[in-house]
Amino acid sequence: MTPPGLQRRWCVILVFIICVFPGLAFANETPVTFQSRNGDILQAIYAPPRSGAPAPAVLIMHGCGGLFTKSGKIKSRERAWLALFQAEGWAVLMPDSFGSRGARGSQCKVKKRVANEDDLRPLDAAGALKFLSTRPEIDPTRIVIAGWSNGAMTTLYTVREGSPAAPEPGMQDFRAALMFYPGCSTINKAYSDYRSRIPALIQHGAADDWTLAAPCVDLVKAANRRGSALMEIDSYEGAYHGFDHPTSRMHQVETRSSSTASGLRTVHVGGDPHVREKAIARTIGWLRQQLSQ
Repeated sequence: MTPPGLQRRWCVILVFIICVFPGLAFANETPVTFQSRNGDILQAIYAPPRSGAPAPAVLIMHGCGGLFTKSGKIKSRERAWLALFQAEGWAVLMPDSFGSRGARGSQCKVKKRVANEDDLRPLDAAGALKFLSTRPEIDPTRIVIAGWSNGAMTTLYTVREGSPAAPEPGMQDFRAALMFYPGCSTINKAYSDYRSRIPALIQHGAADDWTLAAPCVDLVKAANRRGSALMEIDSYEGAYHGFDHPTSRMHQVETRSSSTASGLRTVHVGGDPHVREKAIARTIGWLRQQLSQ
């Protein structure tokens, strides 16, 4: 068995290789389309499993910046996680919730987005689950939903008990939910009885000034008291929004805000190699456990 420390180092090396030489590992990426539960046709990138079928699958829900760069390449954060999940032998599906609806570029500063985390995007996740569940190479009982930032908020709404995005009768639910730095204040206010249908893990930065960690800590504690499927959260000291990004250095960006006169505010974003390594080891280990049950 490979020592845990060596496994973590290999994960970091793998992320670096994929980001610097993206053509080495992903010749099997395939553009696909599927139907959101609201009827919209979504474009997506699908990477089939590398292990024997039927295999687990991970649905990746992108953040408010979208899935692709201006040149049409998968963004490096999503590509890095794609590499890690594929290294485990899992299939990966990455829907483009914004571009599929005609939006170009980031939606982070857009007041009226083409799809929001509390309306269309959970329905996109429901459609993706159905799409994956019907593929012969996928084990429908081992499909994970994973989201980053706005995609993590989408995931919170998707897995909520009573969500319109809950599986149709007779259909298998997601096995587990993984979320990186969601914003939890709005969902705390909207659903004082919030519970998750499935086990969930949140990875957050304690210094995050875009989507604060404290409301998510409160959400997890309260949901577990109410009898939710077990929710867990790790809050990493000194880490900001995007701490798991493989190449981004700390910088400031403007995002929309309802609390300022301009409608915008400045926040910090950037990767933290030490925290990223911890988060990779934690999430891959947690997912392995969830998918082996």
